[in-house]
Amino acid sequence: MHVLRAGQWARPGACAARTDGARCPGGHGATESGPGGSRGPHDSEPDPNVEICSLLSWYCVEVQSLVTVHFHNQVPNNPNTLWKVGHPPWFLGVLMRLFGYLDRLSARPGEELSVRVSGDGGEVAIDLVRLVHGDANPQGPGFIVEDVPSVARQTAVVAEQETAAGSCLLADRVFSADTTRLSAELLVWPTTPGAGREQGLFSLVDRHGEQVLALALSPEGCPCLCLADGTVLAAADRPLAQSRWYRLMVEFVPHALRLSVLPLQPYAGEDAEAHAYSGAAVDLSSVSGVVIAALRCPSDGTRYCPGSVFNGKVERPVLRSGPDVLAEWAFERDFSSQTTADVSGRGAHALLVNMPTRAMTGHNWTGEVHDATDAPEQYGAIHFHDDDLLDAGWPEAARITLPEDLPTGIYAVRLRGITGDGEETDHIPVVVPPPAGRPRARIAYLVPTFTYLAYANERLLHRLDYESAGILDHPVNPSVHDTTLADHPEFGSSLYDHHSDGSGICYSSALRPILNLRPDYRMWLQNAPRGLSADLYVEHWFTQSTFEHDVISDHDLHADPEHALDGYQVLITGGHPEYYSGRMLDALQRHLDSGGCLMYLGGNGFYWVTSQDPRRPHVLEVRRSAGIRTWEIQPGEQRHSTTGEQGGLWRWRGRSPNKLVGIGMCSQGWDEKAPAFARTPLSYEPEWAWVFDGIDDELIGDFGLIMNGASGDELDRCDLGLGSPPNTAVLATSQRHSDYYQLAVEDVLMLSPGLGGSECKDVRSDMVVVEQPAGGAVFSVGSVCFTGSLPWNGCQNNVSRLVRNVLDNFQSRDSKQAPTHRADGPADAEHHTAERHPG
Repeated sequence: MHVLRAGQWARPGACAARTDGARCPGGHGATESGPGGSRGPHDSEPDPNVEICSLLSWYCVEVQSLVTVHFHNQVPNNPNTLWKVGHPPWFLGVLMRLFGYLDRLSARPGEELSVRVSGDGGEVAIDLVRLVHGDANPQGPGFIVEDVPSVARQTAVVAEQETAAGSCLLADRVFSADTTRLSAELLVWPTTPGAGREQGLFSLVDRHGEQVLALALSPEGCPCLCLADGTVLAAADRPLAQSRWYRLMVEFVPHALRLSVLPLQPYAGEDAEAHAYSGAAVDLSSVSGVVIAALRCPSDGTRYCPGSVFNGKVERPVLRSGPDVLAEWAFERDFSSQTTADVSGRGAHALLVNMPTRAMTGHNWTGEVHDATDAPEQYGAIHFHDDDLLDAGWPEAARITLPEDLPTGIYAVRLRGITGDGEETDHIPVVVPPPAGRPRARIAYLVPTFTYLAYANERLLHRLDYESAGILDHPVNPSVHDTTLADHPEFGSSLYDHHSDGSGICYSSALRPILNLRPDYRMWLQNAPRGLSADLYVEHWFTQSTFEHDVISDHDLHADPEHALDGYQVLITGGHPEYYSGRMLDALQRHLDSGGCLMYLGGNGFYWVTSQDPRRPHVLEVRRSAGIRTWEIQPGEQRHSTTGEQGGLWRWRGRSPNKLVGIGMCSQGWDEKAPAFARTPLSYEPEWAWVFDGIDDELIGDFGLIMNGASGDELDRCDLGLGSPPNTAVLATSQRHSDYYQLAVEDVLMLSPGLGGSECKDVRSDMVVVEQPAGGAVFSVGSVCFTGSLPWNGCQNNVSRLVRNVLDNFQSRDSKQAPTHRADGPADAEHHTAERHPG
C-alpha cells in the first residue's frame, strides 16, 4: 500500500486508484462549465506511484487502497507562533497547496475585493466565477460555475505565506525616564503553566519589539527572569498552579534583580510567598517598550508577530521607575476596544494584538455580578491565547473590481496554478447583493454568512471520536479541506472549538483562510455538503425555475437592518441560519409585520445570540451556555465584550425561533438514511390545497443528496409552549428518526430513557405555515438537510414542487407594505416546559 506523502496534493475528482487513466466506474469527478468551456477531472495522467483514491472521490466504487491519514489532537509546542504555510511538520495526508482569502464575505457591484493568496512560488491565475452548484455527487447536476467575462483574468507570482497567531499587549515608547530602577507588577491566572515551552508574562523590549529582559514562565511553569538568549537570571523553585490567581512582582535595580510570587488563592502546602534573586547586571538602555503575555512582538511591516505567547488571564499590569508610575493599564475599560488605556496620565496606551478575549472576570470577582458594566472593577482581566488570530495579514496578490452591472448572486474568486504536486484550483466565495437601495427582484435569498463564519475552520473532527461515542452509524470521511486544515493550526478555529488551553473560542474572524467555506466542501460528519456548499442547492434550483431573485448576506442584513429588505415580498433562508443578531431578527419581524413572507428552508435557525463587532465587522462573537454546545463559557462571562449583550440562546432571551417561524430546534443526529415527511390530516383540507398542488399522499423527500432524505442533521418542531403561534398549521411531519437523534438538551428537564428518535415523539421535523396578521405568511420545514432534496432527478421531485407551490403563492400575495418600525422590544423572557405536539 502506498501512503500519500506529506505535502502531496490529490486533486478533487482525480482518482489515483486508477493507474490506467480511465474514468472511475462511479463516474466521479468535477467539471467546471461556463462560457469558457468545460474541463474534466482526468485531463492529466494520474501518478502511478500513488495508489490512493482522493478523500473527496467518495463515490469511487473501485478503491484498490485507501489513504492513511494521521490526526493529532495537539500540535508540537512551538516557542514562536509564527507558522510557515506549506511545510507540514507533523501531518501525513492529502493537502492543498494553493488557497487564499478575501477582505470581506460580501461586496456590492462597483466595490473592490482584495485577494490574499498563498502558493509555492509559482504563477497563479486569478479570475471571478459565479457559483451555481458545488456538489459533485453524480446523482445531482455536478459542480457548476460560470465564468464572468467582464472581469479580466489576472496573474500573480504567489509565494508561501506566513501567519502570525497568538495574542499579546504591546506598548511602545513607554520609557522616557531613567531605566536603571524599574519595577513591574501584574496578576496572572495561567491555564497551561507546564506547557513545555516558555511563556512571556511581562517583557521589556527594544524598539523593534524584541526581548531584552522578561518575566516569563519556564517550560515547567515556574516564574523566572530571562534574557533574550535564554539565560535564566532568577527563577522560583515551584511552578504556578493551573487556573489560580497570583501576584507577580519584579524589581530591576542596579546590579540586582528580585522576583516575588504571591498566591492569591493558596492551597494547602503552597508557600505563602516565594522570592528569587540575581546579582547580575543587566543593561536596559535599549529598552523602549513593553510586551505583556508574550516574550516579544516584532513587526514585519504589515503585522505584529507575537512569540512565546502566554495562555491565561492577565490583570492590572503596572510599570514603575522608582516611586513614579510609568504606565498602568486598566483592562476594565472599553471592553470592545483593542487598545487599553494607560491610567497613569503618561499616555502610554497599549495595543492588543490578535484580539484576546475581553470582559473576563478578574481576581476579585465575587460571583454576585454577571454584567461587567455593573462592576467593571471585577472584570479587569484579559484572557490571552497562543492561537488567537484576528487577521492573517497576508500581502495582497490582486484587486478585483466588481462590474457595476454584475448580477446579484454567489460568486468566487478562482485561483488556478501549478504547485509542486500538480494543477490546483481554489474558489474563495463572496456574496454579491444588488446595489444598495436598488432591489432587482421581489424575492431575496438570505445567505447565512454569519453561520459560515461561526463554523469557519471547525476542527471537531480532530478532537472528538464520533464513531466510538456512538454518535454516527458510519465512518467519518475527511475531505482535502479538512486534512489541509489539520495541517494549519495557525489558521485559527471555529466558534465550536477550544483554544489550545481548553477555553472556548468566542471570536471568529473572516480575515484568514477559511478552508471549509468552499463550494465543493463535503463535511466529514455526513460526507455531504454543509454550509455554503449545501446552500448552493437553492441557488441552482433558482436557475432551473422562472423565479427572479436577489441574494443578500447576513452581513448585508446586519449592516442595514432598516432598509436591506425593502422592496422584497418573499425572503428565503438557506438551510442553516443558526447565528442571528438582534438587529437581524428585528428586520425579519418588521418584514412580516409589513405583510412580507418568509420561507425558512432549514433547521436549527435563529438559535444563538450573535454579535458582530461594531469596530471590526469581519469579527463575530458568541458565548455559549444552555443549549447543545461543544464548550461552555465560564461563570460571570456570558456577556459579549463587543456589544455588552447577554449571550447564549435566543430562546433564553425570550426570542425563541418558534415565535418567529413557528418551529424551533429540538434534536440533532447523523445517520445514513434521513427520513421523509408524511402529510398530516390537516394538509388535505381545501385551505391548504395550494401547498400540495401536484403532490398526492406520497412521502415527501424520501431522497436527497444529504443523508438520502429531507429530514435530517438538525431538526425543528412546532411547540405552543415554546412560542409557536396558535394558528401554526402543521402540514407534514417527519417519519420516525433513529436513536442517533436525541432530544435537544434544553428540552430535557430530567434524564430518562426514551429520548431518542425511535421513541420520543418530540424528535421530529415539522413542516408548517403560519399566516401573519398583515397578510404575509411563514413557511418552515425544520430540517438542515431539506435543501439537499431539491436537485434530485433534475429538480423534478415533490420537494421541488412543494417549494415552487409555496413560492408561487407567497410571491403573488403582493401584501408587502411600506416598512414600519417596531417600537416595542423583544418578547418577555418567560419560557415554559415544552408541550407535547398534538397527534
